[in-house]
Amino acid sequence: MIDGEAATIQRPLKLQSTDRRAQVLFQPDTDPEIRTALGPERMFWTLQIGAWLFIAVLGMLARTLTLADLKAAFVLTLTLESLGFLLTSLVHLLFLARLKKIISMPVILFMACFCLAVGTSETYAAWYLRELFFPNAHPIIDPVSPAIFYIAVLLGWSLAYFSLRSEYEARVERLRRSEAQTEAMRSELEQLRLQLAPHFLFNALNSVASEIHERPDSALEMVRGIAGYLRYCLNQANRSLCPLVDEIEAMQAYLRIQELRFEDRLKCTVKAQPEALNTQVPHMILQGLVENAVKHGLKLASASIEIAVFVKRTGTDTITISVSNSGKLSAQDPNRQAIGLSNLKRRLNLHYGDAYSFSLVEQPGTVVATIVLKGQACCV
Repeated sequence: MIDGEAATIQRPLKLQSTDRRAQVLFQPDTDPEIRTALGPERMFWTLQIGAWLFIAVLGMLARTLTLADLKAAFVLTLTLESLGFLLTSLVHLLFLARLKKIISMPVILFMACFCLAVGTSETYAAWYLRELFFPNAHPIIDPVSPAIFYIAVLLGWSLAYFSLRSEYEARVERLRRSEAQTEAMRSELEQLRLQLAPHFLFNALNSVASEIHERPDSALEMVRGIAGYLRYCLNQANRSLCPLVDEIEAMQAYLRIQELRFEDRLKCTVKAQPEALNTQVPHMILQGLVENAVKHGLKLASASIEIAVFVKRTGTDTITISVSNSGKLSAQDPNRQAIGLSNLKRRLNLHYGDAYSFSLVEQPGTVVATIVLKGQACCV
């Protein structure tokens, strides 16, 4: 039973898979559609067209004031800015886009020479077109100023290109590293999850084996409980996160198996706040805690033990889970941090980073393991 009041488990619970999908936090930059939209070619052509349209507007204003002839300014702007657009597009397609490393001395020298050559050529082209088609326009007395203008425009284009290309390449490299880290984390979590099911199955089968001859009915019910629990594990195999209510039901199925084995020696209580049940948590997060509570509690208790599980929301985005068992914490026990707890802490670290805490303390007559989860777990 799961409600706001403490309840002792009286019957096995039916484990059900859920269709709720875990929220994925780390995938905005790995979506193929976003990568296509932010690809280098689309970004280049968008900026290329916008930049040269802006340059054309400035050039049109400058030539109108200089030549005092609107038609001449329009023709020169259309010709020279189209030439600049064409040449910079060609140098991108034929040279810069093929480079793996954009920032290098040979590339910088090449672009400096390119800007000087094209800027000078456009200066002479402007002078020639004015003399040939617009003899009545104001003459270009000082060719140095137009040359400086054209060279400055091309240098500005080159600097902007280097800056944006470098930023894009750095962003792609960060994405590659992030994907590699995510894949490594996913692989590690899969290995950690694979450790848990065999560990549980080994302990559960030992429990069944000890009951077959003396209590065959109990052994049969335990086998059914084990089958239900393993079915739950298989249903959740492809999901790193699941609702906390499913984990509690799975934990209760495990505790029911142990109650059948130890009868009056083991008493289990589960108390959970309803508002905490839909929280997404790592799969099998409670398994290690209750296994250790049963194993070490029965090992150290002379008669019987009580195991209590409490789940509550202690803040807007904080969940506290505690598992206690009667007995004491032995500092000399080398198995206390074996598969269950060490596996649990590593998985919590991968899902929550620093946004969790875990403690295992001894109180008068009781050992309490507490997990505090802050925020949302990332789906790896």
